[in-house]
Amino acid sequence: MWLMSVCLWRISPSHSTMNLIGEYPVSMDDKGRLRMPASLLRQLPTPLSEESGFEFVVNRGFEKCLTMYPKTVWDTLSAKINRLNRFNNRNRMFIRAFYQGASHTATDSAGRILVQKPLLDYAGITNEALLLAMDDRIEIWAPDQYNNLVIDPEQFSDLSDQVLGGGDDGVGDMDFFDDKSF
Repeated sequence: MWLMSVCLWRISPSHSTMNLIGEYPVSMDDKGRLRMPASLLRQLPTPLSEESGFEFVVNRGFEKCLTMYPKTVWDTLSAKINRLNRFNNRNRMFIRAFYQGASHTATDSAGRILVQKPLLDYAGITNEALLLAMDDRIEIWAPDQYNNLVIDPEQFSDLSDQVLGGGDDGVGDMDFFDDKSF
């Protein structure tokens, strides 16, 4: 899994036009649908037409969650992934793992999206889910899985120092902020 996250980091879009934020508890109906919160939908670009709704691609994510990409973000990301050299075994493994289970979905007239059963099973989602909006994507979690992932403030402080801090002058890792490749 670590290898996949490294590969994705290096090829992810450099500057997202979206800055999605928020945690949203949602209920799942018997058909595997969830209603997208209105406050989250307001953060997305307006759909091309009212009939089409908001379009997404839902895929397996890391740490046993699902990742839901707005269609425009998916198109950009998959175009970059499709440029990987498929003669390289590691690239082929990554491409297969990335696309495994991916499915298109769109909001219906009631603002619901359908999540395919194999994806729900992968993430352990049954009646309730939690949407975590971050940057240009939305993670869909089983609440118990998500609650096990949350770190305490001291761990968050240490992680922040490791990821963003540690510059010689105490200001932070300036290479991180100057790097335009992520």
